[in-house]
Amino acid sequence: MNSPAPAGSSAQTIMQLVPILLIIILFYALVIFPQKKRQKKMAEFLASLKVGDRVVTGGGLVGTVASIRERQVDLEIAPGVTVTVMKQAILTLES
Repeated sequence: MNSPAPAGSSAQTIMQLVPILLIIILFYALVIFPQKKRQKKMAEFLASLKVGDRVVTGGGLVGTVASIRERQVDLEIAPGVTVTVMKQAILTLES
């Protein structure tokens, strides 16, 4: 037969869930939120690229932006030498 649950049973269950919820909140605060912030900053950087900027790619290629398309950028890496790279490959402006 069904016996009624003790009065403290629901409170006990909630107290067992609190550490799990705290871990989820901590994980979000330390991992997910900063990652989203970095992604937003990188998207803004890529959107602000303009012809003439000196950039460095993930592969270490340094060049001047010759033209910009939706997903690709043409980089002039030497006088008269132009290569096409994906926008996501660009990491930073050259100092």
